Amino acid sequence: EATKVLEPYVNPTRQNKLQEIFSKRTRQTRFIFENPTNPSNVWACLRTIDSFGIQHVDIVVDNSSPCYEGKSSVVQKRGMRTAMGSAKWLSLRTFSSAQQIVQNLKEKYNNNIIFYAADLQPDKSMDIRDVTWKYHDIPCGGSTSTSSSHDEDAIVCIVMGNELIGISQEMRDLVDVCFTLPMCGFAESFNLSVATAITLAHMSSASFQNEDGPLRPGNLDPHELNCLKFKAYINSLSQRQRLGRALLKKAGVEIPQSVLDNL
Repeated sequence: EATKVLEPYVNPTRQNKLQEIFSKRTRQTRFIFENPTNPSNVWACLRTIDSFGIQHVDIVVDNSSPCYEGKSSVVQKRGMRTAMGSAKWLSLRTFSSAQQIVQNLKEKYNNNIIFYAADLQPDKSMDIRDVTWKYHDIPCGGSTSTSSSHDEDAIVCIVMGNELIGISQEMRDLVDVCFTLPMCGFAESFNLSVATAITLAHMSSASFQNEDGPLRPGNLDPHELNCLKFKAYINSLSQRQRLGRALLKKAGVEIPQSVLDNL
């Protein structure tokens, strides 16, 4: 109802552009970034993720991690919040541990989710070129579940680790599959944003070849799609929230202030 109230006040060209973008969003794949320390890298990753149509991203900031030590850790965390706040079209959440986020998502999707992690240990990981993004990637006796608990519509969750040390051992023990990005040069690892882009390129290729691939444009549920439209519409108005609140009040539609504060 709130979206319908605002719609007449949004330029039709703008509406069409928003509809075109939101219609390509996917809920099938989501990302977790574990203990990142470079806000610029995170911002670059979020831009790449947005360009591939992925909507949901979670970030783990574990204060006990060796990644956050010394005086610089305060600046790093502040920068991380700034980077996240800039990605206004994505659905972002933060968690304090690997266990917390994995448990949250398993409960959210009733265990119908497969966790993949980019790992810096190639001897213990699949080559990304061999990953099918399906439940049968999970080795027998996999850590978080068995293949029988997943179906072909299982959510795919990609975990990217810290820029220097990769994923934590805790996360490694929690995920279903670890994969590696093969390299031929002297560098030991890719930049975080580059690794994210390469991973998404492989996923995009798999989705192009198969309709049931990991990226499935246009499968956001109607409620979430409507929430995105509302956020876009109210931020498209000339005076943004002030005008939006006035229009909604006139139409007898009440939106909690806590919701407006997060737009």
